Amino acid sequence: MRNVPVRAFRSALRMMQSTISETSILPSTLLPKFRSQLQSFASSSSTFHIVHTIPSIPSLQQHPLKTLHVLDSSFNPPTRAHLHIALSALHSQAPKPQRLLLLLATQNADKAPKPAAFEQRLAMMTLLAQDVQTQYAAEIHQDEGAQVLAVDVGITNKPYYHDKATSIEESSFYTDAKTGQQPQQVHLLGFDSLIRLLDTKYYPPEHTLAPVEALFGRHRIRVTRRTEEGNKWGTPNEQDKPREALANGERGAEGGKTDWAERIEMVDGESEAISSTRVRESVNAGAWKDVEKLVGRRVREWIQKEELYKESTVKR
Repeated sequence: MRNVPVRAFRSALRMMQSTISETSILPSTLLPKFRSQLQSFASSSSTFHIVHTIPSIPSLQQHPLKTLHVLDSSFNPPTRAHLHIALSALHSQAPKPQRLLLLLATQNADKAPKPAAFEQRLAMMTLLAQDVQTQYAAEIHQDEGAQVLAVDVGITNKPYYHDKATSIEESSFYTDAKTGQQPQQVHLLGFDSLIRLLDTKYYPPEHTLAPVEALFGRHRIRVTRRTEEGNKWGTPNEQDKPREALANGERGAEGGKTDWAERIEMVDGESEAISSTRVRESVNAGAWKDVEKLVGRRVREWIQKEELYKESTVKR
């Protein structure tokens, strides 16, 4: 596949950066659109829907896609930890071309939809997408042939990872029109999400790991370890044990397969504990200096403008 010429790429990069600067004010105008799309989605039979994509430069979007990174979270709000996870994945050795999907589940296996409304989260996810593009473009701007990164903001009503992966596939949104090829999905998980993914209590009535075959059979997961001092999950070696249990056949009686371990990549996270709960508590306490350390500037300004999280510290 022919690479994008340097001059064309740099021109597109300037266009993208200009677009990102201009679209920093877009979420206010997009809120009604997001609200309408959420209502339509709720009353439809669809299980997955893209509500927004940035930037839009079709001539420089190389196809077919090889890798779709999927960052699925409650984004309540998006934090610098989300930014780190996304950028780390984009700089990994995953096959290119690649694309990023920020995915919000309107139904969650463990969490109720509060305190921020879904349309507010979609607005903040759009701001996170802009932050990802700005930083990623700055980090790869000297690479000849580097493509302009497209970031999608999407919603699903499926609470489980294997169902989400299937819904993305069946939507055909990422299917190449000429070849019918689908990109491999790389689902970006925190360590706590890996624990839930491999917990059979979420898969009634048989309570086995058989349903997860829909995910591991075709796709991969990239797990960010908790590395901050004193975290409840233990050392990196201790956090590798769920993967090792699969590799050693210890989960075989529950339907786990040894080759799934080869589709799990473990990587280190940041040394500071950053969580959406901590952001909400800091906002509620008026500790804006702490908030600045936990979220990007665009998200912080949006939280202040919309007066989010002022009365709730509901843990998520």
